[in-house]
Amino acid sequence: MIAPHSLLFILFNLLYYIPLFVVLFFNYSEGGTSEAADLDAKALLRITVIFCSGTLAFLLGSRLTWYATSPDNGQRPLAALRLFLAGRVFGILCAIVVAIFALSKILVVPLGVYSEYAFDTESMIGGAWSFSMFCSETLLFLSIIVLFSTVRRNVTWFLVLTVINGVNLLHGTRIFTIIACIAFCFYQYLRDKLRVRVAAATFVTALGLAYFVFLTRSGVELDDQTFSVSHLVSPIMFEGIFSQVSLIGAIRHPEAWSAWGSIGSFLHDVICFVIPRFLLPDKDKLLIIDQFTDLSPLGAFSGYAQGLIYFGLFFPLFYFALGCLGGWLFRLAARSRFWAMIYVYFVCDFLFRIMRDGYIIPIKMILDSVVILLLVHWCIRVRSPVQIVRNSVVPT
Repeated sequence: MIAPHSLLFILFNLLYYIPLFVVLFFNYSEGGTSEAADLDAKALLRITVIFCSGTLAFLLGSRLTWYATSPDNGQRPLAALRLFLAGRVFGILCAIVVAIFALSKILVVPLGVYSEYAFDTESMIGGAWSFSMFCSETLLFLSIIVLFSTVRRNVTWFLVLTVINGVNLLHGTRIFTIIACIAFCFYQYLRDKLRVRVAAATFVTALGLAYFVFLTRSGVELDDQTFSVSHLVSPIMFEGIFSQVSLIGAIRHPEAWSAWGSIGSFLHDVICFVIPRFLLPDKDKLLIIDQFTDLSPLGAFSGYAQGLIYFGLFFPLFYFALGCLGGWLFRLAARSRFWAMIYVYFVCDFLFRIMRDGYIIPIKMILDSVVILLLVHWCIRVRSPVQIVRNSVVPT
């Protein structure tokens, strides 16, 4: 039986690989995708090898961890997640976060991100933007906790927090809505209630929102072709192609990185980026990976491209370790409410982000989530002690 994190990792890889395949073999060229990708059969073959190597290494690490920690040689059913106990104190914390989130969105108004794409304004750096993204990620994490909690009407409250977080769509940031959709589908999957209709409705909703944001932000004039199939799937194609331009560039310019990699650069960038911005205001300029921004002129940075830069031809070892981590978290998720929430975040957010944002941002965010959950856990335990009881996967 394949573990949930392994299944999602395969799906994320397909999500970012298929657009590259379509551009080359079906001549998809909407929005300049074919020009941006500049793919040929040789480059796609190398990309295929890279995607397959990373995926197989991840699955191997996950499987080995599964066998090492399972008493019945891995032949066990899906482990039950322990539900998070959320009460009045947690509700107060959510209200406080929503208020701070609203303030953060007001603070970025002078940056002009609501009138143009945030990327176009070149304002996706600095204190105000970073604080806004931190608040958005925190609100997303809290909404996931609500969904996998004992709260009555947990789905309703999840949707409420997701809609509030949807303010990010006003400046073209779709990532939080996409991850919320992934989390909802994962929730239904663990309840064994993920049906084709639910998955299709969630997919269409996310795609519709993404295309609506594209229309409103790009100034496209409506005509008979605006709602053609090729246009409607453009958000998926843009996401898949533009985020992997850095990988294509790394393949075409192997002289830019060492075959042996540079683990020291990876550790340096992780440490620098994890340090709070108020202690290191210019940390973005200190990152070694910042020297490779020419590989990704359209934003985002393929995880596999960063794998080549940081680890060279040994990048599969990173994904092997990542698979081991996923298997370890999966085992802990059946025993601990704390680790169950970290596991869900790891599957729905972290694994998705490393495909499009590289390694540094997701690593910082998952560390932030651990700190946030520790704070939430402490507040609930100290302010509202409850008797710990065991629960099943998710309320029916």
